[in-house]
Amino acid sequence: MRQDVRRPTVLLIEGEPLVGDVLVEVGYRVAGPVTSQAEALAWMAGAAPDLAILDLPLRNGDGSRLAEVSRARGVPFLVHADDACGATACPELRAAPRLTKPAWHRDLVLVLGQLAREARS
Repeated sequence: MRQDVRRPTVLLIEGEPLVGDVLVEVGYRVAGPVTSQAEALAWMAGAAPDLAILDLPLRNGDGSRLAEVSRARGVPFLVHADDACGATACPELRAAPRLTKPAWHRDLVLVLGQLAREARS
């Protein structure tokens, strides 16, 4: 079940916990950070976030399975990736908004807000 639309839940698949702190400060609920594709998929098996941030490269996987599951479940996500990480493993990753590390936290918040608005319309 989806969370309250006024305070969307973001699944944070990210190695940097500071990103989660910033998201909480601007009003998001944060699940995570989780640090692997397996951990994120396990979390999604029992819950549905409203949005997700997918940090690439992942500890165990290229992110394609997580991207496919997110799209199938209607969870908009953005890719937060190292410059060297191609994010070309699957069409879902290529089509997602992408911010290159290190991204300004305000840019992450702006892109998440845009994804949330698009998901509501």
